[in-house]
Amino acid sequence: MQVIQKNRLFRQAGTLRRFLFVIAALSGVFSAQAALASNITVASPLNGTTTASPVWVRAHNVGCNGLSPTAFGYSIDSSGTTTLGVTPFDIDVAHQSLGAGKHIIHFKAWTTAGVCPVVDTSFNVAGGSTLGSGGSSNTSGSGTATSSSIPSNALASADLDVVNGWAQEHDGGTPGSSRGSTVFPATTPVYDNAREFYMTYTKRGGERWHISFANDGSSTHFVFDTYVYVVNPSQMANLELDLNQVISTGQTVIMGTQCSVYSHSWEWAYVSSGHPHWHTSNVYCNPLSWSAKTWHHIQIGFHRSGGTVTHDWVSFDGDKSSFSGATSASAQSLGWAKGDLLMNIQMDGYSEGSGSITAYFHKTMYYRW
Repeated sequence: MQVIQKNRLFRQAGTLRRFLFVIAALSGVFSAQAALASNITVASPLNGTTTASPVWVRAHNVGCNGLSPTAFGYSIDSSGTTTLGVTPFDIDVAHQSLGAGKHIIHFKAWTTAGVCPVVDTSFNVAGGSTLGSGGSSNTSGSGTATSSSIPSNALASADLDVVNGWAQEHDGGTPGSSRGSTVFPATTPVYDNAREFYMTYTKRGGERWHISFANDGSSTHFVFDTYVYVVNPSQMANLELDLNQVISTGQTVIMGTQCSVYSHSWEWAYVSSGHPHWHTSNVYCNPLSWSAKTWHHIQIGFHRSGGTVTHDWVSFDGDKSSFSGATSASAQSLGWAKGDLLMNIQMDGYSEGSGSITAYFHKTMYYRW
């Protein structure tokens, strides 16, 4: 990794036909149909976690059995009331009030073929606490944050795959060569508002895309959240996802994470002797094992104390894993403007000869507090 500035609109058919279908589905017309294979990803609250009320309810749905969703909603515990999502693809309710104790949220999706399997998430609400949605906002003695989700007071960035201003260049820290491009909106399965990242490369070269999206030198906790679709993962050696923040001292804090074919782990970045390096982690990841032409949901949580960064957890398609011992100094004096928040996406080729990589990113956001 070379440190260079790296820098929903769902088409929602509001026709009467779809509205009538939703009402029919919710009234149980399709309850007798066989369950179909579904693809619902729950972002918050995560299963088995503890949170405070109000709860942030967030989930994403791509339908089932190859059919796009026509409705998406949720109910709580034994309630017969279903709350519909903002689109047939998404639920995003920031302030769902719940009493203390154990609760289950039932996420339900429908397609033109009927009802998809219900996906449940079971969690606890801690009365009177200040926990963020999904876990404690405190840190343990080792400095590892136990927060596994996003508190309701977090600041959300714009949808970064929609935002203009992306640029790219070859990463000189990688071998070979690369050339890249990006376009929005790009026509993809399910979505027509994803951003396409395309590159050609030789000898395992890497291409980096970057955008500056906010001015904030004081936030200390962050969650990265996106959906990624790789056409041919066998071409990808590393997928790097970074946040760089210039704090009040003028130093740039490097908060980088990458899924690496070489270490088969989610590696995390640190700075030593004035240069960034990668550290193998305890969390498995190998881009070659990713399902091709499939949307994958990636969330990464990390925080800093001054220029020391702790990589807390990563969630891949709803499977959350905590990093172990992933704390290190990670700041450099690069002369960048104070307060800059810069995002990087980098893809490194896997072939020793030549190849190309096409990937799509959807709903790419950073949350900070």
